[in-house]
Amino acid sequence: MMDRIFLLILATAGLFGSALLAEEVTFEANGDVKLGDREFPVDLALRLKDVNATRISIESVIDLRRANEILVEELKRAAFVDVCNALIGVTEATARADDTVISLSGRIEAELFRCESRSGGGSIRGENTFAGGLTVGASASAEFKDDCLFFRLDDLRLAPDQLTESSDAKGNVEKVRQVFIETANAILQRNPVCPELPPELVSLSPTYDAGGTRELGEGGVGLFFRGSIETSTEAIIDILQVLQSKKVLPPPPR
Repeated sequence: MMDRIFLLILATAGLFGSALLAEEVTFEANGDVKLGDREFPVDLALRLKDVNATRISIESVIDLRRANEILVEELKRAAFVDVCNALIGVTEATARADDTVISLSGRIEAELFRCESRSGGGSIRGENTFAGGLTVGASASAEFKDDCLFFRLDDLRLAPDQLTESSDAKGNVEKVRQVFIETANAILQRNPVCPELPPELVSLSPTYDAGGTRELGEGGVGLFFRGSIETSTEAIIDILQVLQSKKVLPPPPR
């Protein structure tokens, strides 16, 4: 009975929504994704498709292009790394998606210092040992775990503005690389991206079994989560009400 109700909804939706495929419904909404202590605006596409009498497949696609623009500006306003032995700021940054890999590029300004111990404990920043600009190239990937995506930098390439072959100069660039990648990966591991449904569909309680990155448009960064929903009377009613609120289906009779 339940699958017949859902198929009826889908068939009716097909009559009223030209963008809908047979036996598939797509919801589009604006929302937010939490990164650290901040929320950034995203566009969400939610696709529901009938699988069998007891299950509906779900795919949630999150468009991060708007969030990416804001995040880049946020990164440029404050030091990315500010520890005893290093101060690193991001001055330029871009991110592009290429299938399952996110390519990052930009520029940083870095300073290294000697870190001196204090007699009462702790440490204090001492003599400056390096200062300069560097061009950055990196790639990042995402791992699906516990219904969330955890990102990490897989590699980081730095090209200093002033090229030199001395061992000290190479050592300083390597120190900057190590500090930057350790800081970035620590931040990324603390801040996974987890899917959230629009408020009107939270009762669907999907189970996700896959997720990853997706290119949107020309290099735009997007994420997807794929799973399924156990059909229930409550779920069907919620889907029907959302279709009516989006004017995909006619309103209920009065």
